Amino acid sequence: MSAAKPFRLTGWHVLGLFVLFFGTDIAINTGFIVYAVKTFPGEVAGEPYEAGIAYNKTLAEQAAEAKLGWAARVETPAPAGRGEAILVRWADKDGRPLTRLTVTGDIKRPATEAQNLNLRFAETEPGLYRAVAPAAPGAWDLSVTAANGQGEKRTAERRLIWR
Repeated sequence: MSAAKPFRLTGWHVLGLFVLFFGTDIAINTGFIVYAVKTFPGEVAGEPYEAGIAYNKTLAEQAAEAKLGWAARVETPAPAGRGEAILVRWADKDGRPLTRLTVTGDIKRPATEAQNLNLRFAETEPGLYRAVAPAAPGAWDLSVTAANGQGEKRTAERRLIWR
């Protein structure tokens, strides 16, 4: 009867272990990278160069809005049946309610464009505008624009967290 050879670790064994370990690590990391890029490519604007050129126009619009002195206050959203109620109170620079405004808005997830929703607000009392968003719990970015009959408008933004 012959004695079994004892196991001896050779250079080929070590090479095989290194290739197996780093091959597995690289494959898993490649999978994570591919999944991350597919779910959010990092692009915020569809045409970033044009958006950058138009930035001075954006700054001028913001200055004109600030000159109006309109203020928007987003009140605590309350459940509204099939969604969340969003209440926005608009007032002029003296604190008087702004009435008969056309108020529109949208909400979107901070990290994706998959669930963007457009909102139409209705005036429920002087200066108070309400919309219902059929949105899931989590973080949402709200952008609300109010315009009067003279073409003056103001945009307000706020982060909402729904549970």
